[in-house]
Amino acid sequence: MKTEILQRPKFADNAAENAAKDLEHKPVRILGVRRSALLEIALFFVLAILLDQFVFDADSFWYVTPHPFWLIILLVTVQYGTAEGVLAALAATVVLLAVGIPEQTLNQDLYDYLFNIVRRPLMWFVAAVFLGELRMRHLREREQLRKQLEEARRNEKVIADAYQRQQEIKTDLEVRVAGQMRTVISMHQAVKSLEQLDSGKVLFSIMDMVRAVMNPQKSSVFILSQDVLEAAVHTGWTGKDEYLRVIGAEHPLFQEVVARRRILSISNENDEHILDRQGILAGPLTNAETGEVIGMLKIEELDFIELGWTTIKNFEVVCEWIGTVYGNARRFHTAKENSVVNDSGLFLSSNYYTRQTAFLTSLARRHNFALAQIDIALQNYDELPKDVRSHAPVALSKAVDQVLRTTDLAFDRRNNGREFTIILPATPTRNARIVEERLLQALQSELGGELREASWAVRI
Repeated sequence: MKTEILQRPKFADNAAENAAKDLEHKPVRILGVRRSALLEIALFFVLAILLDQFVFDADSFWYVTPHPFWLIILLVTVQYGTAEGVLAALAATVVLLAVGIPEQTLNQDLYDYLFNIVRRPLMWFVAAVFLGELRMRHLREREQLRKQLEEARRNEKVIADAYQRQQEIKTDLEVRVAGQMRTVISMHQAVKSLEQLDSGKVLFSIMDMVRAVMNPQKSSVFILSQDVLEAAVHTGWTGKDEYLRVIGAEHPLFQEVVARRRILSISNENDEHILDRQGILAGPLTNAETGEVIGMLKIEELDFIELGWTTIKNFEVVCEWIGTVYGNARRFHTAKENSVVNDSGLFLSSNYYTRQTAFLTSLARRHNFALAQIDIALQNYDELPKDVRSHAPVALSKAVDQVLRTTDLAFDRRNNGREFTIILPATPTRNARIVEERLLQALQSELGGELREASWAVRI
């Protein structure tokens, strides 16, 4: 049904075009008389004169009743109208009176004779005018009906076009609503991917967020490092693209985005030469909490219809959002690097291990006391199920609490949950072996059930 309705405008267009062509096709007229009528009248009287001269009595059919000239007069009048009918009557009168007028008889007075001569022409003219006006009224009515039909067809075309536009708007709205639903879902998924504190993972999740909100064909994220913008991640770039991967502080794009913190758009004439074919949108990634500029988001290719005021505002919000999320992730990463304990809070962190061992080594040398180290590793870490892996550090932590002294230190060597180190101050190697045996016994008692398959390696 939808297809049939949408096809009606085409029908209306064709009908209107045909009607317009009919109106434009006007008959050729000579002195207000149709050329076809002139030809018909001329042919008729040429034929009539020839027949009269060579077949009949050469008296213009004066004594024939009804007169043959009635035929052409009535035909032309009914077919064309008053002007053509009067012309036919005039031609008939000329032919009738030109060939020969009958002589006046003895029993006719002058008035009877003249009336007998003008009677037929007079009847021809009266009939031509009367019937011609009837024909002209019919033509006027037909012309009026044709105009009304044309107007109705135009109205039908307008209504059909309006309906088609409504259908297109409806379809476009349905597509937009569906696209917005997909965008909302994509944004939700992208936001979930950003809800993490690993700056590396956040950096790659940024492109999902940009794609969900703006749907660009090409985009990139630059990170500010030592007064230089460096391309960290990008999507859609090809080998033929000549986009800069490093933008120095002297570049106008760096000056406007980083120094002046401006949103640049190619739709702005003043920004076009600054972008210099490097993109169509560019903006600073600003941490809203600290005000720090951490980089730049750049859109290199985007559908023209998508580039509007709303898109620019969305771009500005995305820049601030990304800057805040990534800035917090970097702060967490910095705090994590300087943290004393690991993520689980069960062991000291690997970063603290470096500083603490250097301190204890210097202290042991100065005061001449022994310093022992025990390395413990879960050998079959990759072969164990994920839930079992998470239980292994907990079991080791309980064993450490049972065996070690308050002065001993336990580290998560690489913050990975599989390699650990224990520092034993003022403990010689022979005593470290005793600690090793006690630690393994305590660990064995903790390794029950699901941790039975765990394999530990210990080295002093």
